[in-house]
Amino acid sequence: MTDQWILDYFDAWSAEDPDKVASFVTEDCVYEDVTAAHISRGRHQVANFVRISNRVVPNVTYDVVSGHSTPTAYAAEWIMQPQGLRGSSVGTLVDGKISSNRDYWDGATFRLPKQAQ
Repeated sequence: MTDQWILDYFDAWSAEDPDKVASFVTEDCVYEDVTAAHISRGRHQVANFVRISNRVVPNVTYDVVSGHSTPTAYAAEWIMQPQGLRGSSVGTLVDGKISSNRDYWDGATFRLPKQAQ
């Protein structure tokens, strides 16, 4: 069974709510999108990354396939819809918040929506 906070976190992404997504991370979080070669540092930059992502690829939702956490780490597998893009997120937790995150997704099959090209 997937941990509830992981479902809530991806619900915030699906709602395109940058501030809600950022509320899941520590003030000094290091958030890395490995496939896109992008790193955000700190809660403010994470929120800005979400805003940019929402503009580039709008109207997406995330189906969480599985997700598990310990007090210090987590991993989640997800599918971004409607593209069917498979990915995973792994990272560390401090006091129940994401302190580091690394997203890995299938860049070979990803296509930008026409409005973003």
